[in-house]
Amino acid sequence: MTGSDRNPSDERPVVAERTYDEMTPASTAVVYALAAALETDPIDCSTEHGITLYDYVDPEALDRLVTDDRSDSTVTVDVPVDEYVLRITNTGCVRVLGSAGSAESE
Repeated sequence: MTGSDRNPSDERPVVAERTYDEMTPASTAVVYALAAALETDPIDCSTEHGITLYDYVDPEALDRLVTDDRSDSTVTVDVPVDEYVLRITNTGCVRVLGSAGSAESE
């Protein structure tokens, strides 16, 4: 997958992608994208995989950071979670990147 916020030098494959908007906060899209990468239900991320978003980032702070209308530049937040990197941008995109050696699944 490619996109305007995708760094071409980044060799990590996109294993899941979701969008967010005024109705769906970025933090919610992150949970759904990570669940898709893990091939599980979002509710089961913590019980089956031991992953809770709060363990890696403050969801409310993340939502404020990527929806702040005062910034004229692109904001990109990378959050490492186990073997993945969650990439959240203020363009409404959430991507889960796999390790550089893994195959792209989407």
